[in-house]
Amino acid sequence: MNSTIDLRADLNQEDDNGHNWCLITDAVDQSVVSLGAVLKAGTETFWTWVRVDAIDPDGQVHFSPIQKD
Repeated sequence: MNSTIDLRADLNQEDDNGHNWCLITDAVDQSVVSLGAVLKAGTETFWTWVRVDAIDPDGQVHFSPIQKD
């Protein structure tokens, strides 16, 4: 099991559409950040699995937590 955070992010930050966001420079490995990717976001003590919804030209990564069924 991969315990490394992929996107270091404040999960309380939301964009105008209610999605979380961070900068691509906050990614541990920028090559894994792509549209639709499932990544571990947050901090070592508070994190969740997310799906990348959009990546803006200015480097903002927008993502949403994956909901349990």
